[in-house]
Amino acid sequence: CPSGPHVVHIFSFSKAYGMMGWRVGYIAYPDPDGTDLLGAAFLKTQDTICICATQLSQHVALAALRGGEDYVRQRVATLRGNRSLLLRCLEPLRQALGPGSVVGGCAIYVWVRLPPGCTDDVKVVEWLVQNAGVCVVPGSSCGAPGCVRVSFGNLPPDKFSEAAAR
Repeated sequence: CPSGPHVVHIFSFSKAYGMMGWRVGYIAYPDPDGTDLLGAAFLKTQDTICICATQLSQHVALAALRGGEDYVRQRVATLRGNRSLLLRCLEPLRQALGPGSVVGGCAIYVWVRLPPGCTDDVKVVEWLVQNAGVCVVPGSSCGAPGCVRVSFGNLPPDKFSEAAAR
């Protein structure tokens, strides 16, 4: 990470620790003169915000930190494997629909454009759940109607392999 007296880092536990949805993050900043003026300003701002991470989320984040780099390396390896498998399974669709039909993969999901004639992404999601036992997110709920968001970050490799095959 870049550093300097005017650099503030804002981090989340979402990707690095697999804690999507837990809503835990932190801020790291320099305090070159030991006065912690920036920290005081942050606390003043935080005082006016009526939200905070739950105690459970804070304990899970602490356990993730104590788990160390081995946990992170294992998690990243699992994500890489799941992503590769998902992209292989979606390759026939990408071939049929062309460039831009399957995009992403740098987060924990990919976007998949629906084929012509399948414009109702909510109905497609319902069909996938009822007929294939696979749950994806309708793009319209994320500002991308006509697409679905397929996550590869929530299942262990054996379960993910089974779901991806469907």
